[in-house]
Amino acid sequence: MTRPSVPQAQAWRPEELRALADAWDRSARLVHAHVRAAASAVPDAWTGAAADEARARAHTFCERGEEVARALVMAAVAARDGADQLVAARRDVVDLVDTARREGFHVADDGSVAPDADPTPLLILVSGGDADVARELLELRAAELSRTVGAALDRLGEADDDAARDLEDAFAWTGVARPGAETGWDARITANRTVIARAILDEASDDPNAKRRIAFYQSLLGEVDDPAGTGRRVDRQILTFDPERSTLIELNGDLHAAKSVAVLVPGMNTSMEGSAANTRTARQFVAATHGEVAAITFLGGPFPQDERMPVALAEAADPRFAIDMAPRLVAFSHEVDRVVDATGRDIPVTYVGHSYGGAILGTAEALGLTADRTVYVAAAGAGFGVDDPGDWHNRNPDVVRFSMTAPADPIQLVQGIPGGPHGADPDELPGVVRLATGRYDDGRLMAGPAAHTDVINRTDSDAWRNLLAVIAGDLQVTRSPSSTNVR
Repeated sequence: MTRPSVPQAQAWRPEELRALADAWDRSARLVHAHVRAAASAVPDAWTGAAADEARARAHTFCERGEEVARALVMAAVAARDGADQLVAARRDVVDLVDTARREGFHVADDGSVAPDADPTPLLILVSGGDADVARELLELRAAELSRTVGAALDRLGEADDDAARDLEDAFAWTGVARPGAETGWDARITANRTVIARAILDEASDDPNAKRRIAFYQSLLGEVDDPAGTGRRVDRQILTFDPERSTLIELNGDLHAAKSVAVLVPGMNTSMEGSAANTRTARQFVAATHGEVAAITFLGGPFPQDERMPVALAEAADPRFAIDMAPRLVAFSHEVDRVVDATGRDIPVTYVGHSYGGAILGTAEALGLTADRTVYVAAAGAGFGVDDPGDWHNRNPDVVRFSMTAPADPIQLVQGIPGGPHGADPDELPGVVRLATGRYDDGRLMAGPAAHTDVINRTDSDAWRNLLAVIAGDLQVTRSPSSTNVR
């Protein structure tokens, strides 16, 4: 990393990278359109050796053109991300330099700060009338500013280097995982970046909703702050991307470093484009453990949608979403097992089903899910056709099951309805450890409609810490002493 000088930092205009990104996006669409036209230029009625050769050559040429278009899409994403990071880092440098100069200090090109004059009478006065003490205070302040300006210049240099690497990677993109991949998902993550870039190019420009979808797809190709808290920027890790089937599965955290894995199955009103809240939930578990937990968000298909209530009773009306999605969750659990086992380490996997996701989880357990632990969080039920624990057929005979539902959570209106489509109430089934939802850190009881989502989202609560304890394998959790779930 080469630290920029103060004049360089002041002269840089990193926001121009955004204009460049827009230009690359336009170019990518033009290349994509021309390639498609070239691919279809050879008439179907033309046959023979020359026709075959023309088609073969056109196919090879067009595939290279598509690679160029996809590279431009990825470069545009990298440029925007780089612009965001560089603009913020440059602003810090400029602000600190301005502050130092306003305070009467000289700032050298290398970022070092020194007093520009002798102490003022006022500073001498507040220093007890001792000029030497005043000079010492000036030197201490100058040293502090030197450190902060230098650190800001370093961050700017690091952001510049990171943007350069990302742009280099984008234009060198081949869609093939680099040698030395350590998990069975690395190649899959790499391939999905190509699929996402292609989806961006395939969006029709005359579709009024295309702009929104393109922005979401671009976010999947972008970098994020490492949720483990390393201070690095990391690529998002998309395991499955299939807009046609409303499927998005994402790994958050580093499986190579994790000591446990959580698979989060969200609830009603979840959608691909609206999945940011689910991703934040997953990253909170990674962040709280400094990367010792890796968390996967599982959107395995369309979820029921009803915005009329915080927890709509329609959640209990139609089990087909759970019935359709459960086999996919089962298949994915077997894949998770293979990938985790390939690390050669003992990494327990916990499946967390929230709200309607609890019904999906329970149905999957009935169909042969493999899990070390399962947690039913404010679950709509224990699963389609699950009336007692004997209806679950988890492939792990030692699976440990937990549940939690806050007092006065409206989901209780549909839990365990006799003959209901989502099965029994998991909170009441034998062998299921019921976790206390307790209180918020400000002393309020975790209860009522807001608690339905707060139990899994509010890190400042007993409920969330109990859930994290199960995921992380610290089973010294607080159990609910009664059906009120009060700690």
